[in-house]
Amino acid sequence: MDKEQINNKEIEYDTKLDELRAEIDRIDSELLPLFLRRMELSSGVADYKRGVGKAVLDSEREKQVLMSKMDLVEGKRQKNEVYEFYAAIMSISRERQTRELVGCNRTMVEDLLDPKSPIDDPKIVFYGAGGSYTEQAAIKYFGADSKRRSVPTFDGAFSELESGNADYAVLPIENSYTGTIADVIDLLAKYGYFITGEVDVPIRHCLLGVHGAELSDIRTVYSHEQGIMQSREFLKTLGEVELKEYYSTSQSAQKVATDGDKSKAAIAGRQNAELYGLKVLAEDINNSAKNTTRFIIVSKNLEIDESCDKISAAFTLPHQSGELHRILACFARGDLNLVKLESRPLYDRNFEYMFFVDYCGNLLDGHVRRVTNNVIEGTGEFKLLGNYKLKE
Repeated sequence: MDKEQINNKEIEYDTKLDELRAEIDRIDSELLPLFLRRMELSSGVADYKRGVGKAVLDSEREKQVLMSKMDLVEGKRQKNEVYEFYAAIMSISRERQTRELVGCNRTMVEDLLDPKSPIDDPKIVFYGAGGSYTEQAAIKYFGADSKRRSVPTFDGAFSELESGNADYAVLPIENSYTGTIADVIDLLAKYGYFITGEVDVPIRHCLLGVHGAELSDIRTVYSHEQGIMQSREFLKTLGEVELKEYYSTSQSAQKVATDGDKSKAAIAGRQNAELYGLKVLAEDINNSAKNTTRFIIVSKNLEIDESCDKISAAFTLPHQSGELHRILACFARGDLNLVKLESRPLYDRNFEYMFFVDYCGNLLDGHVRRVTNNVIEGTGEFKLLGNYKLKE
């Protein structure tokens, strides 16, 4: 094919493309007034629901409508496209109704917002023992002169908040290698307290033993389960050693120092060697050189200011097909970046789940509140877990 033939072919393709686009524009011009009329009718539905106190979401009716529309076309691909089309329209309609019903005796995000000011000179508890990575996170967030003390368990940290003995608790929530620390997110949902900040701490595990010990002497290694998982490859090189999960990395170091047994070692940070008088038997033993843990600051009170850019929430959904897809569509259509989604089992309901999400935004912004309200309307139970910012 010569150059002239190629040019003619390109002109032919461009002409055809222009014709297709013109036809799409014509169809869109016909769809627009119908869509606007449909939205007016949605407002009428909102007025009716306001009068009788009905919820915006009627998931059973939505499901029936979607199935009936899919039945009008043949072919799996067309059915899927029709489903997506009408699901989007109904989601937009539901958002308008939700917006118009805010303040009409409905629990919306505005009802959950009662932010307090940060506490001056706070009392802080952190998980583990002195020298733990969690204490490093507390120092990074609150400063070296902060009033802080340790608690041996996650539940204990929440109990200290509940009793008023502490204003803030510092807890690990996620590791870059092993993922979410499930016990902590379960406790967040249980207590209904709030994340007011987060801080990242690089993890540099060492194997610590008593002075005089060598690697060949070690028969038992203590650490928190996360420390063991994060150092699994190194531990394989030790041969036949017993791995024992303990309360935390720092408490493991404390135990090894107290026992004074050359056959015992702990996986913990280097700072624990000096603190507890231990010997560093091996350094940087974590599987990943980029190992980092995210720590959260938890309070009984919600704190939000203009700098906050991350929202955490938990919710349940009706145990029906398509429910999670519908909620995810709220974030996508609202242009809010969903950065994390995971589920945890509901202990009183077999094979049903609480979903935990992190997404970008500030609830002082009206658009973010509207999208969040649309999410709330579509959930069974909704818990706001915080709106906060990472401390660099």
